[in-house]
Amino acid sequence: MEPSTKLPYFCSAVALPAPLPTTREIESSTKDLPSIYAPDTRRNVLVGNDFVVKYGQFVQENEGHALLLLEKHAVDWVPRLYAMYRENEKLYLVLERKPGRQLAEVWDELDQNEISSVVSQLHKMFAQLRGLPPPSTGPRYANASGGPLRHRFFMWGQPDPEVNGPFDNDEQVVKALARRSLKAWEDASCRGWFAEYLARHLPQLLPGTDIPSVFTHADFQRKNIMVTKLPDSVEQLSGRSRYNITAVLDWEDAGWYPSYWEYACCFADFQWIDNWPAQVEHILEPCPREAAALMLIKQNVDF
Repeated sequence: MEPSTKLPYFCSAVALPAPLPTTREIESSTKDLPSIYAPDTRRNVLVGNDFVVKYGQFVQENEGHALLLLEKHAVDWVPRLYAMYRENEKLYLVLERKPGRQLAEVWDELDQNEISSVVSQLHKMFAQLRGLPPPSTGPRYANASGGPLRHRFFMWGQPDPEVNGPFDNDEQVVKALARRSLKAWEDASCRGWFAEYLARHLPQLLPGTDIPSVFTHADFQRKNIMVTKLPDSVEQLSGRSRYNITAVLDWEDAGWYPSYWEYACCFADFQWIDNWPAQVEHILEPCPREAAALMLIKQNVDF
């Protein structure tokens, strides 16, 4: 399945809050947002009052295609994609700037009523996400445009459809996860004894048939959730919580995954230092067996 939107992409001029920034304006911005990437490979910058721009060699088209798919289905709690284009071997994503602070920054400030409100908002949002109709044609599990899955458990240095996908069924997903674990040890020139164990027994841990394919963020964590604090007067008049979710960010790994993936992959990365893991159980349906399996895979992939 080919992407429905070809590059370069520019939204309608009437949808823009201001004229699009030029490439020169983007690259000269000094307002960098936090990033794990080196600036010469990828930057996230603020440009003016209206735009966030991701650009660089490591920026992925998949995020742009995911945002366009979500806009098509009237999901309004994600940044709007204003432009996506390539220039000088770099990809540029010009995004709507969403207000607020990261939920990770304010979590410790929330009382129980505020936590319950935030969790309820997220539950409704992700129920909407999981209700999107999957593609009627093409692979069952794929990125937002039908290509290889982007989650790191399917990523490998060299393209390998048996590891990266896309996949037509659940059995292929299970085999890919086992193969990815084995490759990690082969690359380290070591025999992965436990990876071999996973290859033998992972099919008993992960379901192999009849799993719904649902649209999945695949990097669900508090730093990717933006919230704003309402004035006391608004809170009192409306009966709403002080904190309102304005956006969920960073959709570069998004795509069509098995229904257990959203919960299981974030479970594998839980730090278990506060009550966030317990609250996630009220946002996403817990899948403890699949979560345990992905935690074992993480130990073999991220060693």
